[in-house]
Amino acid sequence: MTNQTVLITGASSGFGQMIAEQLARVGHTVHASMRDIAGRNAERAEAYADLSDREGIDLRAVEMDVRSQDSV
Repeated sequence: MTNQTVLITGASSGFGQMIAEQLARVGHTVHASMRDIAGRNAERAEAYADLSDREGIDLRAVEMDVRSQDSV
């Protein structure tokens, strides 16, 4: 399998979180987007950074609000 770069929207919880973590674990570069990574989702963003360091995977939390064209 070739390593792909993947963008997951709504990756702060639920299916988005599970998909982001699994794709990173099988070797993909994952940009896990969510709103407010400095506020209400700061804990999830930090957890992704910790998981990435601990497991040696490429999982990155990114700020994005799909309801905002400027954000996207």
